[in-house]
Amino acid sequence: MSVMDKLRQPRGAGGARLVLGLGAVTLWLILAAIVGAMSVGGDGDGSDDLVAGPGGAFDPVTGQPLDAAGGATGSAETTVPADPTAGQGPEPAAAGEPGAAAGGDAGAGGGEGAAGGSGAGGGGGLSAGDRTGVSDSVIKVGIHAPKTFSGVPLNLAEDPIKGVEAYVRFLNDQGGINGRKIELQIVDDSFDTPGASRAANALINDGKNFVVSGTLGIDQVAIVAREAQRRGVPYMAAGGAEELPIPGMYQLATSYTTHAEKLAEFIATDPTLKGKRVGILVSDSQFIKPVANTFKRALEARGQSVSTIVTNQKPAANPDYNGYILQFRSSNTEVVVPLTDPLTTQQIVQRCAAGAACGWTYAFSNFAHDSDTALTLFTPTWSVQKVRGLSAACYYMAPEVEGSRCGAMRTARDQYIAVHGQADWQENGSGASFGYQIVGFLKGALTSPGADLTRERFRAGLGGYASYGDLVTGPITHQGSRNLMHGADVMTVLEAQSNNKYKMISPGFVDGF
Repeated sequence: MSVMDKLRQPRGAGGARLVLGLGAVTLWLILAAIVGAMSVGGDGDGSDDLVAGPGGAFDPVTGQPLDAAGGATGSAETTVPADPTAGQGPEPAAAGEPGAAAGGDAGAGGGEGAAGGSGAGGGGGLSAGDRTGVSDSVIKVGIHAPKTFSGVPLNLAEDPIKGVEAYVRFLNDQGGINGRKIELQIVDDSFDTPGASRAANALINDGKNFVVSGTLGIDQVAIVAREAQRRGVPYMAAGGAEELPIPGMYQLATSYTTHAEKLAEFIATDPTLKGKRVGILVSDSQFIKPVANTFKRALEARGQSVSTIVTNQKPAANPDYNGYILQFRSSNTEVVVPLTDPLTTQQIVQRCAAGAACGWTYAFSNFAHDSDTALTLFTPTWSVQKVRGLSAACYYMAPEVEGSRCGAMRTARDQYIAVHGQADWQENGSGASFGYQIVGFLKGALTSPGADLTRERFRAGLGGYASYGDLVTGPITHQGSRNLMHGADVMTVLEAQSNNKYKMISPGFVDGF
């Protein structure tokens, strides 16, 4: 089945048929384009105001904000502002409930499975700590993902979730983690803020998972991360702006900030882009907008000119796409860089193709633009122009995957094929490989404590990652860092081809262009 056939295929009993037309695509089709990218992103609506400590840094183990002197500023409850979706999300646990502890420290060991209680924590000779979600045979892992769009049965995260399930199945078939099997609880966050609050309640307060991970949608990530930190539950996700860290979140891939900085470096050296005036298209989200200014400074430091920064509304807000085009045209833009979702990019690309006389090319890094699905939405312009950009992973079909410069992508491919077969990898590998990123990131910190697994020891494992490399991205280091949002920082270079596929034109990861 081709990418376009997949997009047109109805999803679920009430799923709408998806139809692509020049210059106009249904909302369902475009949102489906957000799936399939290796790197998790999402176009946030700025619904949560999260702040760092006065020093702008976070403790690498606890995730707590630090003051200017490097000390903790206080508890999670006092450093994370009120949730604007108050009344929709879960309330703090009452004393004596699972997850509650003396003094309001949810991570201190309350609840079933904690030290001295039932499950693995009841054995003698084990360290004190929080063992919620761990038994002698099971580790409970929660994941939230947009399985619907505000209740509409359209699965935005089908391929990544299928990948997670495949890699967990493979891992469990090999004996699991120190004799324990991973038990997944995957919850729909509806790709909106009320859904994220419901997901947080289901995973953290009802599900009592040992650890929780996000997939895509930075607004949903922020809401679930807030509740996880409040309850002392380890939380991991990908993407986000280093300029506005999400307290308690462990970066499991690459930040938006790193993508922007690396893209500036690439543009200034690529012969097809160097010296051209760059227009920046950025989502109107507090979790993304700061990256545009970082990108602008990085470009100008390398002698590139920035023609304009255009801020776009989310697709459901009925944006003025023609107005965006006019801003780029009037500022003599030669290269448009989208720091936003593929929906907005597609609307601009197709309007230009229909005769808007735009006259520019494009460059990209992340924001789901490095997927086959997104490339299909930009046809034929991106293929004709052979648009180039960056990805945090090697292209899943690249022959270079067989070599030593593509991280664990070959392992991801082989394990997925062992579960689902070669044909399924060729159809779904672009998105499914992100599932390996989640499972691989978990695996190291779950393994390092041995049989004595607690949340505290798991956090110490994450915080101790030094060039940890069982990932499809480049290696990640948290050890000694006050910036848990940084993540991997090497890239591959992709070029759009005429078959709605990318070609990797770098020999794997490159550090510097």
